[in-house]
Amino acid sequence: MDRQVPSATQRPGPRRSRSAIRGIAVVAGLLLAALLAWQNGLGRLDAAVYDFFSRLDPAAPSQDIVVVAIDESSLAKVGRWPWSRDQQIDLIERIAQQSPAALGLDLLLSEPAADPSVDLRMAEAIRRSGNVVLPVFTAEAGTRVQAMLPVPPLASAARALGHVSVEPDADGVVRSVFLREGTRDRQWNHFALALLRVAGHPVADPLPGNRAPADPQAAPGAWLRDFWMHIDYAGPAGTYRTIPAAQVLAGELPDGALDGRIVLVGSTAAGLGDVYPTPLSARQRFTPGVEISANVIDNLMSGTSRRIIEPWMGALLTVMLVAAMLPALWLFAPGWALAASVAGIGVAAAASGGLLLAEGLWWPPGAAVLAIAAFYLGWNWRRLERAASYLVDELGRLKRHGAVLPQDAAAPAGDLIDRRIHDLARATGRLLDVQAFMSSVIESLPEAALAVGEDGRVLLANRQAVRQFGAAAAKGADMAGLLAGFTLVGGGPLSWPAAVAPGHFAECRDAAGRAFLFEYARCAGEEGGETAWIATLVDINPLREAERKRDQALRFLSHDIRSPQGAILALLELHRSDPGELAQDELLDRIRRYVLRTQSLAESFVELARLATAPVRDELVEGTDVLLDAADECWSLAQAKHIALGTDVPEDGAPLRGDRSQLTRALINLIGNAIKYSPPHTRVDCRLARRGKLWCFAVRDQGRGIAAEDQARLFQEFSRVGGAEDGDEPGFGLGLAFVKAVVDRHGGRVECESAPGQGSEFRLLLPATVNNAEPQGQPRDGNA
Repeated sequence: MDRQVPSATQRPGPRRSRSAIRGIAVVAGLLLAALLAWQNGLGRLDAAVYDFFSRLDPAAPSQDIVVVAIDESSLAKVGRWPWSRDQQIDLIERIAQQSPAALGLDLLLSEPAADPSVDLRMAEAIRRSGNVVLPVFTAEAGTRVQAMLPVPPLASAARALGHVSVEPDADGVVRSVFLREGTRDRQWNHFALALLRVAGHPVADPLPGNRAPADPQAAPGAWLRDFWMHIDYAGPAGTYRTIPAAQVLAGELPDGALDGRIVLVGSTAAGLGDVYPTPLSARQRFTPGVEISANVIDNLMSGTSRRIIEPWMGALLTVMLVAAMLPALWLFAPGWALAASVAGIGVAAAASGGLLLAEGLWWPPGAAVLAIAAFYLGWNWRRLERAASYLVDELGRLKRHGAVLPQDAAAPAGDLIDRRIHDLARATGRLLDVQAFMSSVIESLPEAALAVGEDGRVLLANRQAVRQFGAAAAKGADMAGLLAGFTLVGGGPLSWPAAVAPGHFAECRDAAGRAFLFEYARCAGEEGGETAWIATLVDINPLREAERKRDQALRFLSHDIRSPQGAILALLELHRSDPGELAQDELLDRIRRYVLRTQSLAESFVELARLATAPVRDELVEGTDVLLDAADECWSLAQAKHIALGTDVPEDGAPLRGDRSQLTRALINLIGNAIKYSPPHTRVDCRLARRGKLWCFAVRDQGRGIAAEDQARLFQEFSRVGGAEDGDEPGFGLGLAFVKAVVDRHGGRVECESAPGQGSEFRLLLPATVNNAEPQGQPRDGNA
């Protein structure tokens, strides 16, 4: 804490003066922060933050918007741009045949054709379509902006005109548009807004975006803009459904592909120049202007457009946040003050991102961040300056009062700097102890840690590092050689020392595919001489594997649970619209099948999930009973397909220890799969035999067999072999995963022997038990 130390020489006057200066400095800083916020922050720095948040949660693109692209493939097939008006007429007529809700031609049509009759024919095609919107381009003539309208026949035939101007920021990135532009005498809505109104979609009134203040003194020909809207981009170029124009001209468009949709025709080829960088532009691939219009249409349809916070509100938020952080500088220790300042910066960034993503309101946080950092640095400079002055003043005061300062006999006479150097020299005598302590700390770290010199050679490696790299991690080993087998997740080798910035984690994988987090940081050597690096390698493979299984399960369940529900809804909608289309018995039968499929999936998933945590019952089990019970359970399934189900078990029994219900369920899964994937009028054989110290449960079918490349993933969760195209019944990829989990929990293993056209045999090998106790059930033999 920053406290005044009372002394006999202190006077109230200077203290009041310092307090007044401090108050003036705080007020000035807050006013400067408010002024920066009023001016929308720090420009490009805030724009970079805006782009970062925009990439976190992009909007889903609407399927009602289609782009007919004049792309590279169309130019290669049809010819260089510009195409003839006859080709453009053909394109309009072919699109009109698909009955789109609105058709926007984002093409420069301000120059008349050499033959005036061609423009008349094109105007007639536009008029017949009845829902065509043409663009209004703008061009700068000196200091004024002029509108470039389509030639009069085309403009009069169009349903509406709309401007296609974009608003690049200072860094050249297009983040916004004005929904209305023009002179005081004539103004045009944006191309996207005109298309929406032609298509009959409702548009918010008043329009979204920031309003421009009225300027009554503007010249009559001045270019005016209003309704400044920031775009919530759905993704980079190619996000919206795109159809090459050449495909439309060739008549290859399926019937109904554009029915009821908003169609935009424009150039997407990079060589035509109508491309712009956007917050979501992919690297070296800018977004065409026609796709920017598609994003604006999507924003207006869904109501997800963005606007900048009002200047007074942004200034108020900035001042409130900065003012809330100032007490921490007065009341907290330096470390806690730093933590509070970092937290304030995080709050500013989080508030900005939250407002943008949740409310579509952009508050630039740069002014608040800069103000908090400036106050922290200024306040700590003041603390350091006052601490140094206090030390000098106090030592001088003690000396003036004749106090004897404690010092050892070897302390040199001289000024304050000499004494401080001597104190530092004494402190360096303890570095050997510190070095030993640090060595023990590094050795006790749970992750692999290495100390590396400036020459890239290992100085020290703990036990975990030796376990990871082996004897190669000895002192003097080349760090670049140790990391040679690692690759960064983002691509490229994990080199030393330029693979990642110091102090930052980089995820990488070793040659075996295991995931690690790699970090290194610089530490100073003794007396400012040689420096070294501390590198750590944290094994996160269990975490990544758990994340992979979770994501795989979520993707699988979201599809297979929702698919039958969607089919049921479709059947009900069909029955509601046309009750006579399906007989009631057939409708109910189909719904029942979909419900049973959903129930089966849910039960399989819950069963597998429960197995992972449920304890294994250790009881004496009769293996013959387990096999025969499983065969009995599957008998009706085999009879339905006319499949003979045979069993062969030893007469003297097969005792083993385990959980009878789990083992029975595993065998039911194997036998059920054999019946499911076997053709009718074949045979499935189930047998139990002794193999050394193991009992072997074998299930063999006469199906089509499994290819060798597919056998490696048979027992993975949610992995399927075959499908509907092979004539298979639908499955979920959980049955064999359950089988392997049960066998692993019983200390056994599972085998598969199969070849295409020769059927398959699955074997469960479980430890045999020698026990005179009476097992559950009695041995039996038979055929089901």
